[in-house]
Amino acid sequence: MKSSLVRGSWAVLFFCLTFSAFAQDANAPAPTSPTNLTPGQQVIGPAVVAPGRPAVIMLGKPTTQTPFTNQDAILQELYDLFDFDLKMSNAFVVYTESYSPQAAYLFRQDAERGTIDYIGWKQLKVDGRELDYLAKVELVPRGEGQFALNLLVFDLVQETRAIGRAYGGEPHPPFPRSALRRAGHKATSDVISTLTNDRITPITESRFAFVNQAPGTKTKEICLIDYDGHPSSFQRITYYNSSTLFPDWSPTGDALAYVSLKDDWADSFIQYLGSGEVKKLAAFKGTNTTPRWAPDNQNLAISLSAEGNAEIYLMSKNGGKPLKRLTHNPAADISPDFSPSGNQIAFTSDRSGAPKIYIMDSEGAATRLLSYIDRKCDTPFWSPVPPPGENDLRVAFCGFYDNLQGDIYTVRPDGQGMIPISDGRSDNKNPTWSPNAHYVAFASNRGGKYDIYIARSDGKPLATGDQYYRVTKVAGDNLQPSWSPN
Repeated sequence: MKSSLVRGSWAVLFFCLTFSAFAQDANAPAPTSPTNLTPGQQVIGPAVVAPGRPAVIMLGKPTTQTPFTNQDAILQELYDLFDFDLKMSNAFVVYTESYSPQAAYLFRQDAERGTIDYIGWKQLKVDGRELDYLAKVELVPRGEGQFALNLLVFDLVQETRAIGRAYGGEPHPPFPRSALRRAGHKATSDVISTLTNDRITPITESRFAFVNQAPGTKTKEICLIDYDGHPSSFQRITYYNSSTLFPDWSPTGDALAYVSLKDDWADSFIQYLGSGEVKKLAAFKGTNTTPRWAPDNQNLAISLSAEGNAEIYLMSKNGGKPLKRLTHNPAADISPDFSPSGNQIAFTSDRSGAPKIYIMDSEGAATRLLSYIDRKCDTPFWSPVPPPGENDLRVAFCGFYDNLQGDIYTVRPDGQGMIPISDGRSDNKNPTWSPNAHYVAFASNRGGKYDIYIARSDGKPLATGDQYYRVTKVAGDNLQPSWSPN
């Protein structure tokens, strides 16, 4: 009985302090008069994330005032989501209420007293670390299967509320159970942006497009899944009963370019995700493969063999004839990828006798070798921004042996400073960067079949404690990931 009363008391405290976040100045002490959260508003206090030191945040267990079906499982799912998202931001050292008995005691005490014990929280050290923030979430049922989500973050250093925000409350419609994770990812995105003063781009709302080959079939279809790989976010978007390959997100995140053999030839298409409309990009004689968007969202680089040899061309997203031929070499040139500025293109060519990574300018001139590693190389992918701690961009690629076992590497555009991302224990291929360049994702059969994995771009272990995080738990082989830009 006492634990349920404590949970209810915390819910009252939550509403008291949330309202005060909007009703008074953010630097004022937190009042305790009970009232409702004002939806859609927020108050932001000063961030205490010091340069070079991740802030320490204590995450409380999500609560609710009104019982609902599958309550415990849903609240735990939200708890795990917040914990994972905040850790993967690389901005915080995250502790949960479950980890620290002392923190659990303070959460209960705050709920019973109806206030935040700033002195008690500032005296608490977890693993020798002082806390900078408290984060608390409440899930509010709004009718049959509908919810709103309330978020509070307290700045323990300044003794103020740092964030108070509502998702799915009036005048905005509540969201269904199926959209709970999307609301949670939006909330953690706001926490990361706010507490780092936009110095770190959140990836919590990003997704993967990838190729799934269902067990016992030869067909390959394009699917989507949230960056954390939760099974409820899995979505298949092509139904060609054929091989559909090489998905690539548009810069605006509303379309995918890909290759399909649905008409018995390797043709390229663009599919708009909002409407489901599919437009044919290239269906010339020969192969029309590995389309990659230009940063202007108007054109794509693509490898075409219409003239007898695989060469790289520039195409309008509206299709038609190629705008320009960019390579002129008797070797095969494939897998183009634009630099973020659009001024350079990395691509694969066997002009040296084995596949290697080259860079040329956007006019097809000034071609130079990038990959000096003693392996065959393929699928270059530019980082969207310089990775953390670096001043220059990087290019990820796959280096593989004759037995096709590959590993993932990143290298600076001058060919120097190569970093191995995978560990050589399996076949690893198809690299793609996170929007903030903190991570590289790739396909690997390290678990017995191909799945999508995430690794840090500096090669260090993840904040979760693992070296790699397995994204896809989907049956069959999962390959060729493309990380969305937003």
